[in-house]
Amino acid sequence: MRMPAIAAQTYSRCKEDPILGQIWKKVTRVLKGMSNPIKRARFTHEAVDKSLQELFTNPVVNNYVSCKKGCSGCCYTQVSVTRDEAALLSHVAHTKLKHKIDIDRLEKQARAGDNAKDWYKLPYADRRCVFLDSKNECQVYDDRPAVCRSNNVLSPPILCDTRDGIEHPLRLLKTEAADMAIAAAFMNSQETGALPFMLWKMLLQWRKVSREIDQTK
Repeated sequence: MRMPAIAAQTYSRCKEDPILGQIWKKVTRVLKGMSNPIKRARFTHEAVDKSLQELFTNPVVNNYVSCKKGCSGCCYTQVSVTRDEAALLSHVAHTKLKHKIDIDRLEKQARAGDNAKDWYKLPYADRRCVFLDSKNECQVYDDRPAVCRSNNVLSPPILCDTRDGIEHPLRLLKTEAADMAIAAAFMNSQETGALPFMLWKMLLQWRKVSREIDQTK
């Protein structure tokens, strides 16, 4: 899993566009000047959010987007993240959500790696995002991945359901400016991959560092 398909398509189509191309260049320039992965992830998220806020000033968009608080259909699909986003999510998991995420389920998900076929071989319940709470609300909403921010559905919510193991055709809101920011983040990331796989590796690193610190005390 490299760049998300929609972002890749938008970049290929719009990289020469005088406005959209500048978004990619600006995000790339800023990311190259930053070394802290958490700050890099949050900068990308701010760029994506800014583009989306402009879209949602249109009342038509607000009326037709199906995504609402508590919707969770897309939270059973395989989401791609950058290494920066994985670092941010592992930081939040380690500092704010101790004992609040299902580590056993995360490990099962991580074993699928970046392979979509292996992902959909998992039982539906095991594909549930480890950051969803009992009300189907995201516990890391402010720090959720860029892809989770930009995928806004115009088709009926039932089509987002993948309990049959199939991703159904969806009508998505065009988010070209946000897509260009996402493309820049992925193209400037040291590593990308499926969220569970990337998060699992980061959490293992956290544990290793914590043990090493404890041994020096």
